[in-house]
Amino acid sequence: MAIALAPLLVPAAGARADVARLRNGNTLEITAFRLEGKLIIMKVEGGGEIALPSGQVLEIRRSAASPPETGMPAAEPPRPEAGERLVAPAPSPAPPSMNAPELPRRAADGEVIELPVGAVFDPLALRTLAARIARRHGVDESLVHAVIQIESRYDAFAVSPRGAMGLMQLMPRTAARFAVRNTFDPVDNVEGGVRYLKELLGRYKGQVRLALAAYNAGEQAVEQYSGIPPYRETELYVKRVLREIRR
Repeated sequence: MAIALAPLLVPAAGARADVARLRNGNTLEITAFRLEGKLIIMKVEGGGEIALPSGQVLEIRRSAASPPETGMPAAEPPRPEAGERLVAPAPSPAPPSMNAPELPRRAADGEVIELPVGAVFDPLALRTLAARIARRHGVDESLVHAVIQIESRYDAFAVSPRGAMGLMQLMPRTAARFAVRNTFDPVDNVEGGVRYLKELLGRYKGQVRLALAAYNAGEQAVEQYSGIPPYRETELYVKRVLREIRR
């Protein structure tokens, strides 16, 4: 797939970001990007990288730069003007089989996990996959389903403005923590997310509300407030997931 791509961009001292427009309708602010094979590697503000199949990125545009706060602006190579397209629109989506993960996949315990070709776009197949992984790790299937439904609505290529990725919306650090090689591979993503949920449930002695709060806001926030932190986003998140479990 031929894509017009600028070289790797280095963030400047004056706040300047690019905006990536994704095929699923989301946009993502990034500070740099590069092309590696069929993947576009994008750096998100605050650290971490996101790797997306090039077909999932429609375009990347330069946003206007903010003036530096103090001192002289850092020297940098010539940059495209604000609004200029850095990545050309991607061609029509490839057939599902072109984007599906390689199969079969083998879990750490030796069990082969198979996801039919093209099932990366099929919510029913993904739900079956999630249930199978949940059972293997001893985590409630309805909890795993509810988290995926609220986090991504079973969009394997979902990316949040903060850089959370895939079905279970793993942040780059969480993905690295659980050795997730490809956050957009449903098997890898759900494996990492379920293992994280299992760890949190163990940490909070089976208290689902606290585990969900930590999944959303982080363990440090739960420890700091000795319970669900008083963040509106987190409080709503816990309520939404619990409501989904009861359906």
